[in-house]
Amino acid sequence: MAGEETSSVALVAVDDTVLALLVHAAITDAGADEVTPPLTVGPAWTSARVAWLRDFHRARRPGPAGPAGEATWAVVLDEQVVGSVRLKHTDEHGLLEMGIWLTRSARGRGVGRAAMDATLRQAATLGATQVQADTTVANAGALALLRRLGFTLVLAEDGQAVRALLMIGPKTSGDQCR
Repeated sequence: MAGEETSSVALVAVDDTVLALLVHAAITDAGADEVTPPLTVGPAWTSARVAWLRDFHRARRPGPAGPAGEATWAVVLDEQVVGSVRLKHTDEHGLLEMGIWLTRSARGRGVGRAAMDATLRQAATLGATQVQADTTVANAGALALLRRLGFTLVLAEDGQAVRALLMIGPKTSGDQCR
């Protein structure tokens, strides 16, 4: 049944081996616009987009305390890399921004929910008290998932952008979130 989790989902650190699998998953089963900013004209995977994806994950290996202020993990479903999640510091104390992308073949199978649940646990471990996610009104799957997870959705003035906010509680005694 669609939406039910029937497989094992885990978040895995993005070393060079995992990065190669992540890039392969992206270019074979996800649109470039779903994974990278619009670095080149058109929606195709280009060498510039692949290089950006590699550099993005390499720069985030030091984690939220590193220079990028952000961490990424590969989403692994039954030992296969099927996407990525991220947590990023914001200017607001206790607030982390999260993001996710999944391969087309992983969508609609409960993978997003399991990955987001794991990411929320990571955020709490980092001392976050709130998590935000940004999407668009056109991304029905993301909106449905964010609602199921309890996020409050706010439509931007442009009528297209949506900001989602969820209050969480830290699960460690020390507040490590800026």
